[in-house]
Amino acid sequence: MALFEEASPICRGKNLSWETVLLFFNNMPREAMPKVKFNSYVETRINAWTQTHSQIARQLAFYYEENGMCYPRFTEKTSLQNLFAYMQNWATKYFIPNPYAPSLKGNVPTCIYSFIIKSIKEGQTDFDEILDSIFQVKLSSHDKVNVYLSYFTNLLIDNNHKVSINSAVDSINTELHPDIVFANNPKKYFDYFTIGLKSDISAVINYSSIYRSYITALRTKPFLLLAGISGTGKSQKVQELAFMTCPGGELRNEGGTAPGNYCLVEVKPNWHDSTELLGYYSALSGKYELTDFIRFAYKASQNKDVPFFLCLDEMNLAPVEQYFAEFLSVLETRKKVGNEIQTQYLLSKDRFSNCELQKKVLVKEEGDIIEGDKQYKMEFLYSEKDAEIITYLKENGLTLPDNLFVIGTVNMDDTTHQFSRKVIDRAFTIEMNGGKMSEMFSSESRMLLEYRDEPIPLEAFKAEFVRAYEVLDDARFAKYKDVISARIPALLGDSDGTAEADSINGILNETPFRVSYRVQNELVLYLSILIERANFPEPDQIEGLIGEATLAILLEKVLPRVQGEQKQLETQNGKSNVLKDLKTFVESHFNPEEETDANSLYNQVLRKLKEMDDKLANYYTNFF
Repeated sequence: MALFEEASPICRGKNLSWETVLLFFNNMPREAMPKVKFNSYVETRINAWTQTHSQIARQLAFYYEENGMCYPRFTEKTSLQNLFAYMQNWATKYFIPNPYAPSLKGNVPTCIYSFIIKSIKEGQTDFDEILDSIFQVKLSSHDKVNVYLSYFTNLLIDNNHKVSINSAVDSINTELHPDIVFANNPKKYFDYFTIGLKSDISAVINYSSIYRSYITALRTKPFLLLAGISGTGKSQKVQELAFMTCPGGELRNEGGTAPGNYCLVEVKPNWHDSTELLGYYSALSGKYELTDFIRFAYKASQNKDVPFFLCLDEMNLAPVEQYFAEFLSVLETRKKVGNEIQTQYLLSKDRFSNCELQKKVLVKEEGDIIEGDKQYKMEFLYSEKDAEIITYLKENGLTLPDNLFVIGTVNMDDTTHQFSRKVIDRAFTIEMNGGKMSEMFSSESRMLLEYRDEPIPLEAFKAEFVRAYEVLDDARFAKYKDVISARIPALLGDSDGTAEADSINGILNETPFRVSYRVQNELVLYLSILIERANFPEPDQIEGLIGEATLAILLEKVLPRVQGEQKQLETQNGKSNVLKDLKTFVESHFNPEEETDANSLYNQVLRKLKEMDDKLANYYTNFF
């Protein structure tokens, strides 16, 4: 029998949105003080504080009262990222009953988020029914619970009140039933939500989870293509990565609107050779014409502990193979040497052997140098910064620093050029075709272009290995050698035309789209990152990780290669095509045991295959 006809899990006074959180955060004292003084301080800043808002703040564990004193949580300077991390922690741990929601007192304390996760896994999807089933009591304030869960957790609640899990955001394991002591004691309740407020890559709340696919691709190989329709934030995504990794100091104080570890290079339609990126020596001026690309690569080489992100905007406005050939070739010379990844020269030092920092200039007035009846003075050819770069290049040449990540943005329309397989093979390709328009106004979006108090370190992006054998020779991965050596070649299939039918190459056998050693190598590298992230599980527990890595490679490396007319893609004597066969392959090998949300990697691959197959009905298809 229910104790109440209706019970409230949370105060109805205000929606627990990011705006409410900021309101409390910005207007509460930063030190302990008597209750009367505390309330007086906040009352002048927040209307109706003593009526309802103080209860909300205590439910948020922003402060607690004890012996006539009020003790706030935030007593020192706290970044917005850390505040958001705290709210994620609170939202996934909030339980009822508690000292500030006592109407259900006598029931076992139950975490709302954990209960909903458990219910979804049991096949329930009705948000309202799940809430009311927690204690078999009709709960009020469903709308308030909906708001904080939608803002701060990985739960998706649609307009029909159907709830699902957003697999693109990390789930957080929290207790379903906290100890009763936390429900009865305000100080214990306050302490229950305390976390170490740090925003680095290994923090309790992994703020970078929304960037996981980008980070994993870049750590596998430092060349990424972002494809999609215009205006979806491709260029901004590169800026976001720079903001989240830029340390304090000079790189933040260079002026302008972007961090010092970010460079935007706008590709022009008339680029037809590498001089636009790599510069050239002018015999007429006697100087080497430096480019933003060279300056930025040099800066990266001088800041080896910081990730540097170069954005080639509208990369395919010009033929990529023409102006980017040297980079594409040197990229494949990457080699692990000690703890560094080194490459061959992008620009050898011999190229700068004729470069002088100064030249003699004939003058009419009295000069510094006199030869016969002619007078000269010495004129500097470069600015101070460029002279420093030329001096370095004369001594060292230019290789690709292992902390430099090149990301190209790609639009496909009648003003752009198609990519050759030489380019596609050497890059990861991630599609960005927009999302929910309302996300533009979310609290998270406001923090995307802000510096972090504790930036994400280079280690989150920097490759540890270049070759698959380096992974398997490493002591941490040795136990996976037999599994990886058997499963990966079986899934990909041999590239010499003899692949088993039930493999990726078996499906692509009669096409020019078969994959070979490079793709297999990068699949193993990608998998090693997933294994490390999963904290090195036992070999018999990595099948799911192998599936995730294979799906990622299929979506980001294999499908971008596939293009052509119906006849070119036919299989089974015209009864099918490679896209339909790949869909069958994915469904038979990687179909998850539990239902996943629409944004899961599995569903992304199936959607892309269907999209490309539908395009083929008009006789031609491609990835972009």
